[in-house]
Amino acid sequence: MSTVEEILNAAKTLPPEDQAELKRRLHSLDNDRAEITTKEETRDLHARIHRALYEAGLVKEAAPPPRRPRKRPPPIKIRGKPLSETIIEDRR
Repeated sequence: MSTVEEILNAAKTLPPEDQAELKRRLHSLDNDRAEITTKEETRDLHARIHRALYEAGLVKEAAPPPRRPRKRPPPIKIRGKPLSETIIEDRR
């Protein structure tokens, strides 16, 4: 995956017409961003940004999909005093 600096350096080597096209596409993506309301739309925008960069030749491979946060399992109930107190006592 390319860094922003690598992308900027690659954009500088493009002919002026291609730089203008890249600027237009990035600007349209920025305008779209103001209209995002859901996670699905956010993922779609990320895919479109990457597709535009790929088509412009600024990235070489597909970006991995965004990772979803894992759900935390519910706490385990135990009898007696809290486990944290027991651990602290054992360490003394």
